[in-house]
Amino acid sequence: MADFQPFQALTYNLDRVRQQPERGAGLADVLTEPYDKITPEMQAAYYARHDHNIIRVILGREEPGDTEQRNKYTRAEESFRAWQRENFLVRRERPAIFAYEQTFRVGGRELTRRALIGRVRLSRPEEGHILPHERTLSKPKADRLNLLRHCRAHFGQIFLLYPGTGAELASARTAATPMAKFEDQFGIHHRLTAIEDAAALKTVQQTLLPLKFYIADGHHRFETSLNYREEMRRQHPNAGPDAPFEFTMATLVAMDDPGLVVLPTHRLVHNIANFNADALRRSLAEWFDLEPAASLDALQARLAQATADDHWFGLFLPTGGFTLLKLRRDRDRAPLFASQPPLWADLDVAILHTVILDQMLGINEEKLREESNLHYLREATTGVENVRGGKGQAFFLLNPTPVRAVQAIADARSRMPQKSTDFYPKLPTGMTIYDVSV
Repeated sequence: MADFQPFQALTYNLDRVRQQPERGAGLADVLTEPYDKITPEMQAAYYARHDHNIIRVILGREEPGDTEQRNKYTRAEESFRAWQRENFLVRRERPAIFAYEQTFRVGGRELTRRALIGRVRLSRPEEGHILPHERTLSKPKADRLNLLRHCRAHFGQIFLLYPGTGAELASARTAATPMAKFEDQFGIHHRLTAIEDAAALKTVQQTLLPLKFYIADGHHRFETSLNYREEMRRQHPNAGPDAPFEFTMATLVAMDDPGLVVLPTHRLVHNIANFNADALRRSLAEWFDLEPAASLDALQARLAQATADDHWFGLFLPTGGFTLLKLRRDRDRAPLFASQPPLWADLDVAILHTVILDQMLGINEEKLREESNLHYLREATTGVENVRGGKGQAFFLLNPTPVRAVQAIADARSRMPQKSTDFYPKLPTGMTIYDVSV
């Protein structure tokens, strides 16, 4: 049972935001990408964009002389409380579920992804209501938990999928009140409206109640929300089942929404001791047919021709150039996957991690956790440039993970390797804020 509810969000007061007219300020100037997508260069740009950009809360700068008593988390809390006092952040008068659209271009097509933003009751994966599909790392969870303890609020949403097309909730959207429209720095158009009508809210909740939700993005934040809930239950044993910390903020998208896009996350290998490109090619030839490609564009075009039964990868080496790797069907990979989670043997990203990264290059689970030999990249050109510039030893390209594979892995109570999916576009942070104070 999926308990998806309206909530009284904190949102930016656009009248106050626009008081920096010399910067042409609008909502896009105070929001950010998700914290784990923000580079140091992006962080600096967000700081410069607006004095009240949410970056100061969700990913503040570390400063010389920081201590346990004074640090980026305490500064985040101070900014968050001050912005409420100054009416930069205001609480909506009525609970709402927010209808949200992102219109964007990818692969030469214009698409619109439709979503609903609300609060969802937390549950552990074994309860079967909200299912994850990716493994997580401990360091990001510790960071997010520290921020949550100080600010007692969620600034970004968990990205959830549900079985459906989105049409089943179209009628509820017609009751929505316009809130904001804006274009971000990536050329993505955003439209946010509020559903406050009681009948429309009831329709949304009753439609979703019997369904399972699947985590598309935000696994670290989801597990952090669960950990925080357990802390709060111990501190507030009489808070009751509807205490704010029993929920987290989520954005919900139908699995068959025409605007749902998954991009691949490629792998850049670096810092392998005694790395030998020729030896790697010999090992690969035992498992794959190697087909040379003239360029990155040619390699990506061939990679996109893979069928559902194919397991193909791209490779770029400093010597040997571009190569398409086509897994040979006569190789029995079952022994390599005997101790791995269910369904891994038919999952591209798991084949790459198990057959190539682990068996051939020695990048095991411990090294993956340490991120000592692997960088994750969305842009293939960046990976190629890194190898050419000596910052990487090998670059592997993948096809996107199908949404149905995400569902199948989650239903099997299994997990994919980290960074197996990249749902595009990302959800902006700070557009709606969920206060979990008791």
